[in-house]
Amino acid sequence: MSLSDLNLLDPDPAILRVDAKAKSLSFFCLKRPARVDARVIADLKTVAAESGGRNARICLHPGPDSPHHDMIVLEHKGKYYRPHKHADKGEAFHVMEGRLGIFAFDGAGRVVDAQALEPGDIYRVEVGMYHAVLPLTDQVLYHENKPGPFLGEGDSIYPEWAPDGADSATVDTFVAGLYEILSKG
Repeated sequence: MSLSDLNLLDPDPAILRVDAKAKSLSFFCLKRPARVDARVIADLKTVAAESGGRNARICLHPGPDSPHHDMIVLEHKGKYYRPHKHADKGEAFHVMEGRLGIFAFDGAGRVVDAQALEPGDIYRVEVGMYHAVLPLTDQVLYHENKPGPFLGEGDSIYPEWAPDGADSATVDTFVAGLYEILSKG
């Protein structure tokens, strides 16, 4: 794919499919091979900013049913990313820009690992391991890959011990505890 083909600011429906149902701004690459360069990253940041600071992603796979998912993800500090696990999937995170806190939990909600990832760092979460991310900079950009397909509501399993996001005070307390753990590490 030539660099001029992948344009998030004015997507060509033959090349990019916008997923209007997704929680974040999501673009699926339909043309192969797919290349993401600095201009595409700049476009991703622009569309996220123009949307009022929504999270955004470029999916290098053509759709949710794909057997393997590669995503360039832009997330913002100050949003809550609920701990979860996947019954049949592990996943890897490769930080490209910014800093990302990542946590692994046991079944009771105790943090068993906490890392502050820098650009170039890679972190792998195994199948069935509770985990959560926490952007440590205003924006963090990372490459995430894991097996597909995306199962919608059944893709992530949420523990009872993690706030569901409905009560902001509970979320703030939980997230403050994660920041505290990172500060000691």
